[in-house]
Amino acid sequence: MPPVTFIPNDPLAVNGPPQRSVSPGTFPAGAKFNVIPIAKPGSYMPHTPEFDYWQALCALIAGMRTWAAVDGKALAKWQGNRANLPVQTNAGDDLNAFYDRNGLQFFSHTFNGSTVHASESVDVVTHEEGHAILDAIRPDFWSAPFIEIGAQHEAFGDCVALLTALSDKLITDKVVAATPDLSGKHFVESLAEELGDAIRREFGPDSVEAGALRHALNTFRWVDPTTLPPSATADKLAGEVHSFARVFVGAFYDTIRNIYATGPKTSANLQAAAQRSGSLLAAAMRTVPAAPRIFEGVGKRMVQAEATLNKGKYVAQIQAAFAAHGMTISAPAASLAVPLERRTRGDGTKELRARLGVASGAKIEVTPVDSDMHDDFAHVTAFRSLSLTGVLPGVEIPVPVTARVTRRGTSITGVVGDIVGASANVDSEARAFVQTLVSNGDVRVNATAARRIALTAPQVTARRTATHEVRTVGGKPTLVRVGFA
Repeated sequence: MPPVTFIPNDPLAVNGPPQRSVSPGTFPAGAKFNVIPIAKPGSYMPHTPEFDYWQALCALIAGMRTWAAVDGKALAKWQGNRANLPVQTNAGDDLNAFYDRNGLQFFSHTFNGSTVHASESVDVVTHEEGHAILDAIRPDFWSAPFIEIGAQHEAFGDCVALLTALSDKLITDKVVAATPDLSGKHFVESLAEELGDAIRREFGPDSVEAGALRHALNTFRWVDPTTLPPSATADKLAGEVHSFARVFVGAFYDTIRNIYATGPKTSANLQAAAQRSGSLLAAAMRTVPAAPRIFEGVGKRMVQAEATLNKGKYVAQIQAAFAAHGMTISAPAASLAVPLERRTRGDGTKELRARLGVASGAKIEVTPVDSDMHDDFAHVTAFRSLSLTGVLPGVEIPVPVTARVTRRGTSITGVVGDIVGASANVDSEARAFVQTLVSNGDVRVNATAARRIALTAPQVTARRTATHEVRTVGGKPTLVRVGFA
């Protein structure tokens, strides 16, 4: 195939590698993307449909190859057992990008004569790709109404962008040349510079961080996200999920930095540190419970993965990285399964529903865990309805009750660790999450549901890429997730 023109990071990456001609390559075996509109290979100018096609496609291929490398295998299918996921390189006028279970959408926008295409930034493309990957391996995160789980999804997207960049030797050569000990800012830890610049010019200097949409090299420290305001200037944390995600991204990038610091200051060592960190993240994301305090949970399972799979060589480096961002990660400890009593015949779901505290007929969703750290292991989720009186009157939201279980075939044999979800504290977490959504314009109301309710709470006009919608589910107005922005 003839070469195509490719910008290997972000169009505004300072001191980043220049535009180059590349052979696009192919996706690993398994899950793939269908990018539209299609273009023949060749050299094209930015801001053209042809350039955007090849730029997005090359970025997506790089991201999927990176994931296959850190996870140890190619992703087999997307959420819903689909082999292909559509991608629109220019879905309309907006300063944003979006993942829903129907595909990826990238937008463009012109302001004061300057045009930005989100699909032209590898950072933005691989961030959205990260949402799709995480939804494929952890579909139980989709409906979890907690600030920190939403932020973990956003953080994972940024982590995929970082890992994809650091898999490119020409990029790591430049990073090590610019800051040999990784203590300084550089174009890789500066995420989505062009989109950040456009947002800053249109909405003011406090709307995004200086020099990027977000920085992985940061000093943000964990606090209870339900105590934060729904929005804040970019130099402060807010309960909005992209803002709060920076805490975890900072801890993950510091994990890379700390592992790198144990070896030589070389491009090869930086790539190895990113590879090791990415592998630990992949293992942790598969095994962590869908609990409101997921950042610390992921950190614990990164430590556990390092101890289990790599004899604990970098446990101290992981713990130090999370401590720098306000999270204390204890030494790894294995949870023992408590067997089901199995006094009655069946697959164990009846007894499990009783332990979860949900109705005997409640649907249980099972997410199998593909992990070298466990045998036949799965996450299970059941839902109960929570009224959103005082936030969205007349609307309900499904609140998950979750557990980790051992299995033998399709039968559930035991419960591992604590059951999460059956408490007033979880309800308050969900209410805080919804209040943040409403305050930031992330809730729209389906026309059918609007006829059933009269929303009296103060509303902010919903954004085009609102992540949640009030729909009629089972005859009741219900708040559901529609995507990630």
